[in-house]
Amino acid sequence: MGNRITRAARHLPAEAVHERIRGEKRPWRRQRWEIIYQALTAPRPAEDIARTVGVSLSTVHRVIATYKQGGVAAIETPGKGGRRHHYLTLEQERAVLQPFLARAARGELATAVEIQRAFEEEAKQPVAKSTIYRLLARHGLQQLGASSNLAQKKVGGPARSDTGFVRERREQQFSPRSAHKELFPQRYQSSLTDQEWAVLSPLIPPAKPGGRPRTVDMRAVLNALLYVDRTGCQWRALPHDFPPWPTVWTYFRTWRNDGTWERIHTALREAVRVKQGREPTPSAAIIDSQSVKTSQKGGGAATTGAKRSKAASGTSWSTRMG
Repeated sequence: MGNRITRAARHLPAEAVHERIRGEKRPWRRQRWEIIYQALTAPRPAEDIARTVGVSLSTVHRVIATYKQGGVAAIETPGKGGRRHHYLTLEQERAVLQPFLARAARGELATAVEIQRAFEEEAKQPVAKSTIYRLLARHGLQQLGASSNLAQKKVGGPARSDTGFVRERREQQFSPRSAHKELFPQRYQSSLTDQEWAVLSPLIPPAKPGGRPRTVDMRAVLNALLYVDRTGCQWRALPHDFPPWPTVWTYFRTWRNDGTWERIHTALREAVRVKQGREPTPSAAIIDSQSVKTSQKGGGAATTGAKRSKAASGTSWSTRMG
């Protein structure tokens, strides 16, 4: 199965595919054409193409199959998900949120209603409250509960009637999740220190291009995996201050399949060797064999005691006379 050669359909010649790669500005589409180009110019197992392009094996199979069935249009059409229908670009969304991030850095709180009004003013149309919640999650903002009177004091809001006070209590306030050590302190002995995270963070694979940006905190995911490794707990028994256990399990499985764990282990081993004044990789290997004595000659028969005949009586023995 692993030796099967992956070939791309010849809807376009290799030269035309190469021109599309050079002229394509969207990363997700350029990556698809790169897979097609590799399968056209140098057909080989899908595992090799995945390593060359830097994608998963399933991505290679999906792109090749889609191109075979749908041709050029199938490659240039976005798949499921992504941001095909959106009010603002990601840059515009960041510009809308910037004043609220500056307020949060000063210790102030902002309600979802305020963010919704600013967003609607920029988008020139009303949006639902769920749109704002997805906006905040997309840009890595954390939802915090707070009482209404504290929110009014923080943001300097005007006094409200009893009805408005009740509505204000139901609002949720947000603050940025940028400072990991403030929002995710080292609660467990297995959690990474800042120095350890500084070493491991460059080894974490980046998010795949296209679609929604990554909103999961990778340090929290690693802390959850280290917690499972240290305690031996079940995935479903992860404490609630970690990311959801299906998310943690998905990253564990993905990194196991794409070789991330092996690369992390290799990088850490080489770093330790260099710190000890040795070469990053060993120049020689010694294999030692040892013979372990299990039993004397004769194997199991030599260690088994003699058995009495089933025909012999427990009280008398028959002796042949004569």
